[in-house]
Amino acid sequence: MIREAAEKALKDGRTRYTHPLGILPLREAIAEHYHRRYGVDVSPDQILVTAGTSPAMLLLFTALLERGDQVVLSDPHYACYPKFVKFADGEPVYVPVDEDDAFQLRPEAVSARLGPRTKAIVINSPANPTGTVLGPDRMAAIARLGPWIVSDEIYHGLTYEGPSTACSSSPTAPSC
Repeated sequence: MIREAAEKALKDGRTRYTHPLGILPLREAIAEHYHRRYGVDVSPDQILVTAGTSPAMLLLFTALLERGDQVVLSDPHYACYPKFVKFADGEPVYVPVDEDDAFQLRPEAVSARLGPRTKAIVINSPANPTGTVLGPDRMAAIARLGPWIVSDEIYHGLTYEGPSTACSSSPTAPSC
């Protein structure tokens, strides 16, 4: 099967580098997914396909941060987040989340940790490692705080009970 696909790609002339943002049909399908699921219009030219979340986060923080800029992370968080921020010469700022509150980020706790160098707030929903899905009211409140929202959606749509209620990276989308 792989051999046949490789032979077909050679015969079809698909032997060159892809577009730097990723192949257009894939970016169009992603844009259509966001439109259908969330009612959000995203141009395929605004979509960057990477080989996973980690390369995307490294690219993002390298472009977004200057030395000393801060990024707000929940605690606990995905273990690589602080490394991505530090790689870009940024500083992680931690906001504790508690089991008693279903590991939900509280907007007022996030707000208390914002400073003049805060550039972004990372949202991961469902979260790694807790599995928590951030409620839409909290997502919207956090989005209104001002800094960039970096939404890691790698686990989005993966829930054990019922349909996912997670919001997209656009907290004002109709489904939020």
